[in-house]
Amino acid sequence: MLNKRKDSYGPDKDRRRYERIQKSFILSYYDLANPSQKHEITQLKNISLGGICFITTRSFEPGTKLGIELKTPYIAGTTYLQGAVLQSHEKMKATIYETRLAFETLDAEATVLLEKLMVFFIDAKDHPYE
Repeated sequence: MLNKRKDSYGPDKDRRRYERIQKSFILSYYDLANPSQKHEITQLKNISLGGICFITTRSFEPGTKLGIELKTPYIAGTTYLQGAVLQSHEKMKATIYETRLAFETLDAEATVLLEKLMVFFIDAKDHPYE
């Protein structure tokens, strides 16, 4: 099955529900409580059908609802995603955070984009020389 990890069993294996891809796509983000105040353009660390991990310059409380504007070289235009913060982990004291976000609802366009990205990059990883 596309979105489920095949190797997610056993004590030493990653227990994530969805396989992640690690690509440096550009995104901007904003608090859904204040959508007019968009934050800087940043990079994502990884993304899956279940969520996203990206770099922020501030910490967000768990449960904060964020909107994401994602741009990829594979789709013209911007894909809009939203979800709830799971954690903001400090990477550089009071400067850089890795923020993990779980998608809550994805519209059809976002779902199609993410599925296409997963197929493309997971297939490329499994067959690097074809």
